[in-house]
Amino acid sequence: MNPYQTLYDSQVAYYKSGATRTVVFRKEQLKKLESLLRNNEQLIEEALYKDLRKHKQEVYMTELGPTYEEIRVQLRGVRQWMQPQTVETPLYLLPSVTKLYPEPVGNVIVISPWNYPVLLTYRAVAGAIAAGNTVIIKHSELSHHTSTLMEQLINKHFPADYIHAVQGHGETVVPQLLEHFHFGHVFFTGGTEIGKKIMGMAAKQLSPVSLELGGKSPCIVDASADLKMASKRIVWGKLLNCGQSCVAPDYLVVHESVKDKLIQTIIKTIEECYGTDREANDNYGCIINNRRFQSIVKYLQDGNVLYGGDVNEESRHIGPTIIDNVKPDAAVMREEIFGPVLPVFTYRENEEVLKLVDLNPNPLAVYIFSTSTATQDYFVEKISFGAGCINETIYQLGSSSIPFGGIGTSGHGGHLGKFSFDTFTHYKGIVKKVNWFEPFFRYPPFSKSKLRLWRLALGRK
Repeated sequence: MNPYQTLYDSQVAYYKSGATRTVVFRKEQLKKLESLLRNNEQLIEEALYKDLRKHKQEVYMTELGPTYEEIRVQLRGVRQWMQPQTVETPLYLLPSVTKLYPEPVGNVIVISPWNYPVLLTYRAVAGAIAAGNTVIIKHSELSHHTSTLMEQLINKHFPADYIHAVQGHGETVVPQLLEHFHFGHVFFTGGTEIGKKIMGMAAKQLSPVSLELGGKSPCIVDASADLKMASKRIVWGKLLNCGQSCVAPDYLVVHESVKDKLIQTIIKTIEECYGTDREANDNYGCIINNRRFQSIVKYLQDGNVLYGGDVNEESRHIGPTIIDNVKPDAAVMREEIFGPVLPVFTYRENEEVLKLVDLNPNPLAVYIFSTSTATQDYFVEKISFGAGCINETIYQLGSSSIPFGGIGTSGHGGHLGKFSFDTFTHYKGIVKKVNWFEPFFRYPPFSKSKLRLWRLALGRK
């Protein structure tokens, strides 16, 4: 027997009972989730420090704070979002009313990553709760301390037939779930190769999937950019969580006329933020495990180290590192770095940037530093990407007014705010017709005169 059969069946039964559907219930559960996180902030901070050496300010700034904000957005919007919506009715269907009825998709699963194990789990869970679903949560086993803590907290405070967290190796647990059970939605955040496997497994049960993946997110700096401000925001975005962010600036493409000045400004900013002994600095994180550590260290061989390059395997420390003279087909440019290594390329004409980006198309994010509106518009229009910023990095994740998600190889499906509610909701379309009018030309026997009436009502010029 499948080890998750009882859990799955209990969630199906609980969903079918209708208990999750009322607005009162949904709001109570969102508030309960927020209280759970707030009451255990210290434990969460300690767990994230053990896993990733995250400073408590970084924990609040990038894990807890945005999750609280997303819960509040769901609380504010859920009553309105779950109401039937009247939409336009075509002339030939009159007299009638057309409506959309939101309903939960049912039983959903959220498969989350290790790099932001609170943020990238519970913002999605909040959307699933607001939409009225039951939820199975699969935390990453790599962020062991945080995942274990969150599993204990969730399973203590929520009944298993409503929300339940499961642990174990993903390669064992996930197939047991996805290949044997249909889910109303599968929400996965992680790497591209695993994303392909997730989609293949979900397809066996025709479960719809959202994939938030990653890719090579370029940071473009033109000659007009405010270099001092750009350096601060690039360093912040690149070194947040020690570079282990799916939307971190992956590589830098800078106009050749300002490269040297920008590099020097970035180095100065790094030392202002983290000092010169980053390994001893609590503001600077560490790599999640030794396997990832070895992968990132190999990238240092793909170019000339302009700055940094200090490593310590025992503490999983890799210092902020800038490299240039990198070949576009080097390993560091074929794979998502997910670490504090920043390759630098230069360009003269905008078209050169497009050619470089096209080697790794559909990035999850693009960052453009320029004071020229024409340049900003050029790159926004010419590059296909998930979301991004102009004169900033990573801040697109902070807005619930825009969907967070990828395109093509960086994933599909967006979430945050109303977009999360929509992800976990099915909209039933209904046309309600009156009985006091019935067009005679609708029915056989057909004729030229009836056809003329249809031409007047439908497909008019």
